[in-house]
Amino acid sequence: MNQQRKLQYEQAHDAALGWVACLRADTVSEEDRQSFALWLDEHDSHAQAMDAALELWDDLGVVRHIPATSETLNQAANSSKWLPASIAAAACLVLAVFLWPQIQSDPVSNEYRSAMGEQRTVELPDGSVARLNTNSHIVVTYAQDQRHVDLQQGEAWFQVQPNKQRPFHVDAGATRITAVGTAFNIYLTDLVTDVTVTEGVVRVSDLGQLAGRARTPTMLHQNQRLIAGIDGWESPSSDEASNHLAWQRGELVADQMPLPLLIEQLERYQDKKIIIADP
Repeated sequence: MNQQRKLQYEQAHDAALGWVACLRADTVSEEDRQSFALWLDEHDSHAQAMDAALELWDDLGVVRHIPATSETLNQAANSSKWLPASIAAAACLVLAVFLWPQIQSDPVSNEYRSAMGEQRTVELPDGSVARLNTNSHIVVTYAQDQRHVDLQQGEAWFQVQPNKQRPFHVDAGATRITAVGTAFNIYLTDLVTDVTVTEGVVRVSDLGQLAGRARTPTMLHQNQRLIAGIDGWESPSSDEASNHLAWQRGELVADQMPLPLLIEQLERYQDKKIIIADP
């Protein structure tokens, strides 16, 4: 095993131990399970690392019953030098599960807006980038276990820094978009949420609360687009996806666009109203 493959294996194994601790904790959420499924699907090595982590965890099952006190922490620290490094790391992960509610900080939120006709680029706390189109508004909340953006108005493009332990979600209308180390555009109107992927993969899911109404989540890849509306989900062609992102080049492509829709798009960038006098 060369150095690069060894490093990749160690990283996958460490991540797998973290997922075991997360999934077996009492506080595990549905979002945690969804994020784990995305991680597991990213590479074949992740499944192998997960099998090894489960075996190690089962061997150390007694550790899960250790109370999280200063005395047991000191004992773990003093005895870890007699244990293999991987076992000591797993013990520390178990203790971290017990201590997590005590050490996590409150989520931090920030709001960002762009004026009509303005395009604004914002660097987020984790190094991700949000580029706001005209008259747009986002609320960004970063917690210990996730990064969450609420697109409340307008249109935004996101370049996301990968972090498997803190998934990046964007909620727009009744739709949630989850990044898998990627870049994507979202345009929100009163009727639809329009998602276009420019790099990598995103997961689109329905935030509908009524049983039986939620649509099956779907994965979008580069140059794919999805329009989520109250009447269903539609996937336009890749050519339309390219035209839809022309605003980032300072352009508006109106190829085969009905005139009323063109007027609607033009009015997004200025206060003046445009009236079609002749039906």
